Amino acid sequence: MKKVIIFVLIGFFITTSIIFASTSGNRHLRLRAIVIEETRAQNEKNVQIIKAKILEGKFEGKAVEFSHRLVEGSEIDIILKKSTLIFVQITLNQDRLVSVNFVDVVRDRYIYTMLTVFFALLVIFGGFKGFRSFVALALTAMCILKIFMPMILSGTSFITATIVSSVAIIVITFIVIDGITRKSLSSILGTIGGTIISGLLAIYFGNLMEIVGTAEESMQMLILYTDLKIDYRGLLYSGITIGALGAVMDVSMTVSSVIFEIKKKKPNIKKTSLMLSGISVGRDVMATMTNTLILAYAGASFPLLFLFFYMELPFVNIINTQQIAAEIVRSLSGSIGIILTIPATAIIAAYNAE
Repeated sequence: MKKVIIFVLIGFFITTSIIFASTSGNRHLRLRAIVIEETRAQNEKNVQIIKAKILEGKFEGKAVEFSHRLVEGSEIDIILKKSTLIFVQITLNQDRLVSVNFVDVVRDRYIYTMLTVFFALLVIFGGFKGFRSFVALALTAMCILKIFMPMILSGTSFITATIVSSVAIIVITFIVIDGITRKSLSSILGTIGGTIISGLLAIYFGNLMEIVGTAEESMQMLILYTDLKIDYRGLLYSGITIGALGAVMDVSMTVSSVIFEIKKKKPNIKKTSLMLSGISVGRDVMATMTNTLILAYAGASFPLLFLFFYMELPFVNIINTQQIAAEIVRSLSGSIGIILTIPATAIIAAYNAE
């Protein structure tokens, strides 16, 4: 089992490395560099003159110079300082370097640092179960990258792709974390039920509201920069369903754990009492989890909300926009799924507890 886990982790890191690795073309290379000198242009205060040293490829060690214009409100509005790690794009003409442009700063090392801290804290405070939860997270990422996305790109119905991916994530996560037990089975069944409800609600009310799924900026980029023929509305519903999955899993596992722990302490307790205890605990979890879900989605929509607030639009106009209506459907369908997961899990766990 330990060898399997190690191989899974290795596969996960190799996959993420491939995804985020820099790619090169015939005439353009995207390379890492470090800023070694920074000055301001004499006539323009918002232009930096950057001297940087390339850190990889055939031009490793070569010093290059380029101008970096700071455009307020844009993605490149980043003041470069000495020792800042950056990506530059160099243009070649018959293997001769003819121009250099700033692309972005290097962020992956900080991401890996945060990931290491996250993993360390999981192991320190969670022990082997914390380690298993990290493995479950890695496998969840693999399910999305290796099951869901290929199925969508191959033309599979978004409903089928979402169901297959969600069930795979649910089953793998609970088995890795808790093993093949009655408790994990109860959690699996409760989570599947709650997730299906969330998905069906999203589809039903999304269709009633005529949410087309192309209003989000990320979806617009997908349409603009690719020629993919996919169901964008279906992709939105898939995102809503899978987005609610984590919260539903959390609630289901909490209710199951409480019921099985009570049964362990009081073997003679009636199933009805077990079920009511699970629902009682679920109410407390529900109060915070639904709030967490709604706040998470609201936080992602802050720029749009600020825009509406600045424009002083009436409330009725705001909730009738595509973007806000989609977020409301996302939040409420997930929250309803959480609420109904509690009694479903409590009933299943009460009859499975021994």
